[in-house]
Amino acid sequence: MSLNTSLSIAVQSLLANNGALQATNNNIANANTPGYSRQAIIFQTATPTDTGTVSLGNGVVLQGFQSVRSELLQMQIQQQTQDQAGANAQLSSLQQIQPVFTTSTQDIGTQMSALFSSLSTLSTDPTNSSARQAVLTAGQNLATAFNSVAGSLTTIQNGLNTQVTQDVGEINQLTQQIAALNPEIAKLKAEGQDGGTLRDQQEQLVLSLSKLTTITITHTENGDTLTTGNGTPLVLGTKSLPLQTTIGSNGMTHVLDYHGGDITNTLTGGDLGGTVQMRDTTIPNLLNQLDTLASQFGNAFNAAQSQGFDQNGAAGQNFFTLPSTVAGAAAGISVATTNPAAVAASSDGSAGSNGNLANFTAVQNSLLPAGSTPADAYASLVFQVGNLTAQANAESSATTASLVQLNDQRNSASGVSIDEESANLIRYQQSYEAAARIVSVINTLFGVTMSMGTNAAS
Repeated sequence: MSLNTSLSIAVQSLLANNGALQATNNNIANANTPGYSRQAIIFQTATPTDTGTVSLGNGVVLQGFQSVRSELLQMQIQQQTQDQAGANAQLSSLQQIQPVFTTSTQDIGTQMSALFSSLSTLSTDPTNSSARQAVLTAGQNLATAFNSVAGSLTTIQNGLNTQVTQDVGEINQLTQQIAALNPEIAKLKAEGQDGGTLRDQQEQLVLSLSKLTTITITHTENGDTLTTGNGTPLVLGTKSLPLQTTIGSNGMTHVLDYHGGDITNTLTGGDLGGTVQMRDTTIPNLLNQLDTLASQFGNAFNAAQSQGFDQNGAAGQNFFTLPSTVAGAAAGISVATTNPAAVAASSDGSAGSNGNLANFTAVQNSLLPAGSTPADAYASLVFQVGNLTAQANAESSATTASLVQLNDQRNSASGVSIDEESANLIRYQQSYEAAARIVSVINTLFGVTMSMGTNAAS
């Protein structure tokens, strides 16, 4: 083997180990960078030179770097991220709703009991103006409680409606960035490069997108193709297909695909899916049950009022004013009179009679058309909210624990180990120094050889 060949091998070793040192330093520098996938150094034996029957090695070359990543783990992390974000969106809303139904001195159940208690007090002295006024006050407090709960649910729903618009805006921003990275990554791959840094960036963007909605990813030569869970395209190669929003007939924001098709009801997972679920299903169901309770209770109470006579001997008129439809009953219910004498306690028209109060009291324990007593109907509402909150909390906790485990697995497979990289750093440094020493020795030999020629000439 000639000195030139030896020098070439040593120089190649210097270059290879220098590249390995740079990659190792980069790994160490990004040890705490979210989503970073460590780069593995790929060495390859240089093509040997065949001389007769002898094959002479030509050293090492640095073939390149390969990001260490697990597509399966990444896919599982994205799935769990979608589920966690959806559960958290629902849990956040339910934690706002739950206090509205929590038993207190102002809740519907308490005010309903207070109304019947005031009627019991009135039965002992039907002519007592203070006792009559107490019935009106208790009725108004109950109506106010219905109004308050309906108003709170509507306010929360409107807040969720705003969140839908914000989520769609964030989705469009992320898909634009993902689409912009596709051609850059494709170009690097065409050149035989790994594109690890850009792929890490894209994976982080996809993970952020997963927090907003369910997505499906297909890897192609032109980059990642992304669709929503129902197949609506979001990214096709270099092209981002933005979602749109419009206001529906119900005043709520609807989400449209890039063709203008309404996909609101098909959105699942992520913050957007969880938000739409709460806004369009959970809260409307609660409002519907609340309206039904207010309407049926108000009508039952009015029916009892109509069977008696007021303090002036006139036939009882409606105690509660109700909207003409069940929808909006909770928000619209109110006491129809401010006159204490209007309470129809009498069953025969005489001022001292309390016979009709039994009809009022019967409302408390009678089944409403929906099939439950007023108290049971409200208790069912409270239970539903509590149960939904518990379910969302359990799902949030489960997905969080799963994500922790999956991220630990990813870090084990793709993350940077400082100990391992430090050992590599020493190993590559020693190899670099050894190659440099060879270069120095060969350089000395060249010098000696040149001197020998000069001396011989002398």
